[in-house]
This record gives sequence, structure tokens and C-alpha cells, in this order.
Amino acid sequence: MTEQTRPTTTSHGIGTFLMVLFPIMLAFSLSQFFRSAQALLAEPLRTELAVSPEQLGLIAGSFHFGFALMQIPVGVMLDRYGPRKTNGVMMAFALLGVIIFANAQSVYGLMAGQAVIGLGCSAAFMSALMLAARWTAPEKFAAASGLIVAFSLLGVLASATPLAALVEAYGWRAVYYGLAGLTVLAVILDFTLVRDTPPGAKDTERKGETVAEALRGMVSVWKNRQVWLLCTVAAFSYPAILTVRGLWGGPYLHDVFALGPVEVGNILLIMTVGMIFGPPTYGQLSRKLHGKTRGLIVFAVMVGSLMCILQAFIGPTGVGVAAVLLLLHGFLGSSATLNYAGSRAAVPEHQVGRALTTINLATFAGLFLLQGGAGLIIGQFPEGSPDGYRWVFAFLGFGLGTAAMVFWFGTRAKKE
Repeated sequence: MTEQTRPTTTSHGIGTFLMVLFPIMLAFSLSQFFRSAQALLAEPLRTELAVSPEQLGLIAGSFHFGFALMQIPVGVMLDRYGPRKTNGVMMAFALLGVIIFANAQSVYGLMAGQAVIGLGCSAAFMSALMLAARWTAPEKFAAASGLIVAFSLLGVLASATPLAALVEAYGWRAVYYGLAGLTVLAVILDFTLVRDTPPGAKDTERKGETVAEALRGMVSVWKNRQVWLLCTVAAFSYPAILTVRGLWGGPYLHDVFALGPVEVGNILLIMTVGMIFGPPTYGQLSRKLHGKTRGLIVFAVMVGSLMCILQAFIGPTGVGVAAVLLLLHGFLGSSATLNYAGSRAAVPEHQVGRALTTINLATFAGLFLLQGGAGLIIGQFPEGSPDGYRWVFAFLGFGLGTAAMVFWFGTRAKKE
């Protein structure tokens, strides 16, 4: 992957950068929570609203549908208006979605709420990466993005045992009203604290770009072969993890091992710990092993494939085995930040926002398809049958292995 020439950033304190980044990170953490919470909400929704496995997949997938739908517009908005305005406006829509979800009385209401939440959260991660691209040196971008992902996974952490305890104590609707208050705080802090560029640096926003120029820039990114190959692994690597952690891991642990909500939350917490440490580890390795990004990506995706295959065949033999495999998948398979670093290096500076959101579009389109597909597979078997989950893990493992091979052979003649 060839690194493009990047503008140098002006000197600034790490404290200033962290203060600027904090509101975006709060929004990103909320986004991670919303996309992961369905694993713990699955049982209450099945009990209260008689939601079927197929419908549960559609509810969870609706977040990713709304999220993916906005990636092209968000990419243009980030390059033209910057992270502060883009994320602040979009999180206001997330607030609307949370309120819709909390008041839903049917599957369609839940789907609508999730879709609007996904739409509203669609700019958070990309805004954080744009700030990292503008506030840090190019060679530190992978490490910085890994730390950003690790911090955001506190939202996933909160959607495990803490969410299970809160839902048991107050009910899932009350929890979402509380989340609406946090979303309001994120919007206020965004417009108050976020700054798109370091002090004294030239603002790279392209306010003069016409719609036609913006679309030509998008087409230019889509024609980039490296970006397409990164999209291949992006559509399976992180989506496979979130298909388990964000939705079907909860029902799997409940149905196969007869665990209660808090016990399920504890095991999903273990997987989340792996997901927290994985991205910064790969970011640091990428920085130290310059030129080895391709190998790191393939390694992580193949490990994810192996963990899913093992989960399909030996996971149901014991809850301890299943927990270890989930931990290893979360830790060794969490290489998504390498995909974003690769896309940043593949395009000119003024197209970074569109390149990042293209990878994100592939990621969340993959999530929508994988989570929905898993629901269709499970729905073909009797309720609670381990065989449905076996086939889901086999399906995920095959997809990951295929994506790794396509990326490896597609890039083998390319110099990184």
C-alpha cells in the first residue's frame, strides 16, 4: 500500500487533541452500544413482543441498513463540511431514533427506530478517523485509529453485563430513555468542543466543491483497486465479529447452554475485552512492521475464520470452550483499523473522507447481510436448536476464509 504525501500537522498538546476528540468518542461509543445491544435485548423482545429469530435479525440489521445508506453522503459531507458539523447534525437524528425505539410497540416500530439510530450514528467513527488524520502524523494513524476503536468499545462493554443488569432492574425501555439523555449530551459537546483542524493548521474542508465534483471524487475512490480489495475483507472481518457479539451470541449462549441474562452478559464481556485490546495491538504492530499490513490483515481474517469453524464444531461441547473461542475471535480477529489505515494511504488527502466511508459502507452492508442471513439460517431449525447456531458459525467461517483468500491473491502482485 503506497502512502500518499500528507500535509504536516502543527504542534499541539495531546490534552488539546483529546478534549477535541472526546465528544466524537462519546458519540462513537453510543454507536457501538446501539449496534451491540440487541444481543442482550433479544430475550426481552422475544418475551414482550413475540419477536421471531428472522424478525430479530431484521431489527438488528435495520441499524446497519440505515448506517450503510448514509455512508456515501457522509463521506462527501466530511470532506466538504468537516467532522464537527457533520457528526453534530447526524447525532440529532440518532436522538430521534432512540425515542422511536423506546416507544415501539411492534417489530416495524423497532426496525424504524433502529434504522434512524443507525442513520444518526453513521458519521461518528468516520469523524473520529478524520480528526485523527488531521491531528496526527500519517505514520501514527493506524495506531491512533486502533486506540479510537479500543476506547469506543467501552460502549460494547456497557452493552454486556451492565446492560443486562439495568434491563433486569428497570426494563429496556427505561434504559433507552436514559440513552436519549446521553445522546443529547453528545450533540451539545460536539458543537461546543470539537475543532476540525489543529491550531494554526490550514483548514482542508472543500466548501467550494460542487455536487458534480463531489460525485467525480466518489467515483475516483470507487475505481481505486486497493480500496475495492479492502472492501472485500471489510465486508466480513468486523461484520462477523458483530454478528456474534452484537446479536446472535446472546441467543446462542442462552439456547445452547441455558444461561441467564447476566451470565450471558459476562461471557459477552469476555469477548468484548478481546475486541478492546485487538485494534490497538494491530495498530502498534502495523507501525512497527512497516510494509506488513497486508500480512496482518490476512492473518486476522483467517484467525477469525478458524475461530468460527471451531465454534461450530467444538463450541457447543462446553461453555468454557465457547468463551475462549469468543475471546480469541474478538482479540485476534479485530483488524478493522488496518482496513481504514490502508484506505487512507490509497487516496489523495482531499478524498480521505470518501475512502474511509467507502470501507465503512462495505462493513455495514456486510453486517446487514450477515446478521439477517444468520437469522434466516437459525429460523430453519426448531427454536433453541444448537444445529442452527452450528450452521451460522460455519457460514461465517467460510465467508471469512473466502474474503482472506480474495484479498491475499488480489494484492500479491502489489507493493505495499
